[in-house]
Amino acid sequence: MNNININNKNNLPLYLQKYIIKILCSYINTKNKLVTMPNVQLYRIDEGIIKRLMMSLALVSKEWFKTLSNNLTVSIDFNYKENINISDDDKYSIIKIENVKTLKLHFDQRNNQIYEMIGGTEKREIPIKTVHKKLQKLNLLQQSTNTNNNNNNNNNNNNNNNNNNNNNNNNNNNNNNNKLFNRIIIRNLYFDFKLLQKFIKKLYKNNNNCLSIENLTIAELEINKDIGISDIIELKKFVKKVIRLTFEDPFSMDVVLEIFKTWSKSIQYFIIDGENPPNLLSKLTGLDSNGNRNGINYFSNQLKELNVCKMSITIQELIEILKSNKNLINLSFNFCFDSLIYFLSTKSEKLKDKSIKRCSCNSLFKFIDNQNQNQNQNQNQNQNQNQNQKNENDKFEKELIEFEKYWNELVLLFSNQKSLTFLEIGHDCIFNFKYSTMSWKEKKPFPENVDKRFSILISSIPNLNNIKFFSGTTTANIFFEIASRNQSITSIKPSAINNYCDPEKYSADLKRLCDNFSHIQECSLTILPDNSVLFYYNKNNSDNNDNDNNDNNNNNKNK
Repeated sequence: MNNININNKNNLPLYLQKYIIKILCSYINTKNKLVTMPNVQLYRIDEGIIKRLMMSLALVSKEWFKTLSNNLTVSIDFNYKENINISDDDKYSIIKIENVKTLKLHFDQRNNQIYEMIGGTEKREIPIKTVHKKLQKLNLLQQSTNTNNNNNNNNNNNNNNNNNNNNNNNNNNNNNNNKLFNRIIIRNLYFDFKLLQKFIKKLYKNNNNCLSIENLTIAELEINKDIGISDIIELKKFVKKVIRLTFEDPFSMDVVLEIFKTWSKSIQYFIIDGENPPNLLSKLTGLDSNGNRNGINYFSNQLKELNVCKMSITIQELIEILKSNKNLINLSFNFCFDSLIYFLSTKSEKLKDKSIKRCSCNSLFKFIDNQNQNQNQNQNQNQNQNQNQKNENDKFEKELIEFEKYWNELVLLFSNQKSLTFLEIGHDCIFNFKYSTMSWKEKKPFPENVDKRFSILISSIPNLNNIKFFSGTTTANIFFEIASRNQSITSIKPSAINNYCDPEKYSADLKRLCDNFSHIQECSLTILPDNSVLFYYNKNNSDNNDNDNNDNNNNNKNK
């Protein structure tokens, strides 16, 4: 977008040049509304690119400048001139105050101030009095424009009796109304719910006729145990869109449902970073206690990032999320690996290794055998133990068959996630917690069929670049399978618990992985719980870890 070729501009008719500029203005307006999360550095880089694009277009000719100025409708931090008739310099402001429909402000909640960036690096506060003053001017301009439009419409209706003319005049009036200032986007950093509430109320109190304050978009909303449903009801009077939603600490399910009922269609980033109510994801995806669809799926196709690594997820919940979201870029979740090993192992692997057992949790797959339940209720109390065992075995067989159906569906859904570039998978279980115990403790790899089938799932994601993986134990074989199946993957970063794996062998295997697959650009092994990096490889770094224990500390310092 930056490289504008102006040498041949005169070869195009002026109307076509203007048409192209209007398309570019639409692109610029869209980009200027974004509050890209969570990478602040990339956000500012994108902002600089758009600024340079605007300047490049504006400097081509007066006609290009005029067309650009008339069609840019987003102001960032009041970047327009207010008194455009006073001086020649002010006349050439690219953003015109009368064309502003959307205002984006940057709010540092830690320091309780509105600010702008100077030169891309320096923060400069915009005093709150200045903010109120500028909002009042925008609001007055909106009201006067609206009054003029209504007067013009009344005059036109009085002077024109022809239906076609009336329709045209109404259309013109609608176009003018579309140019009114009607939306504020707040990119709030260092979130504090009470400070945000106070700031919004103060804005409304000082500008109580400004409709845009009742049409706010906020970048981030964090929910913790101190926030009740009354706080959300009060906030939604003003806030119409929330881009990033984070749950911290214990929180109420009623609060969660109220949030998703209100803002689910605008949420692009969803992170759970604390304890959560039971069956949270089932309720949000519309699943009942048996894992069957029986309600509303609140996840919309707007979602770009889902991070639920502080809880376990069932395969049914993950399927419902992926069904409704095909634009995911980052996905982080936890399975119960004890159950996963059981379901993906073959019968012969189970017979050979008696430690392969189904975990007693339902945190991977929910299955209720209603038929067996009914049979058990009708059984005579004196029925022999062999019949009970047979019923139990039948239930396990049915469960395995049902799991196969869901697993195949999950593989298909992963293969359709064309935007997904980052995947993080870890172990979590409601009984065997993340860092405490896994039944699969031995210092040995997963069963061969588990490696194969799990790697098929991950490698089915067509444009996957980065993998972070925690299972508690040694899983290097999986990465050989994945790397051989998908060459778009450039970064693999596993972690394991020291007592449950052979760290030196794991490191040697990862080094061999990097040597054998040239598309792997970066690889590391983190040992938990102390988070020490035992192995690190970067293809562009000559100081890679060579698996010599004497050099481990030095390499960690140089990262």
